[in-house]
Amino acid sequence: MSAMVGSVTRDRYDELVKLGRDSVATMSSAQWRLGDAAIEIEPMRSYGGANPSGKDDLFTVSEAIRIFAEDVGLANTTVRGYRWVSSRRPKERRRADVSHTIHKVLQHPR
Repeated sequence: MSAMVGSVTRDRYDELVKLGRDSVATMSSAQWRLGDAAIEIEPMRSYGGANPSGKDDLFTVSEAIRIFAEDVGLANTTVRGYRWVSSRRPKERRRADVSHTIHKVLQHPR
């Protein structure tokens, strides 16, 4: 008889772990894609920085990201967070075997 882990067999548990890992990888990939899209919509600027185009008729960063977040069905703060992490970790510095969340944690000052 195979060992149980909680209410499932060890084999079923291993299947669920694989499913969970695949789900985490998919979530992390989506977070990067959304953060990169937000940066494309509104590149990072220095604090209080002017619009690089010099045009006054463009949305502010807050407005553009809020609209994007609303249109994709996420909270504004969520998209802003993804954008921040993407800005701190360019694609060439990301590790596929490390989640978006871990990249975020590693970017915060200690």
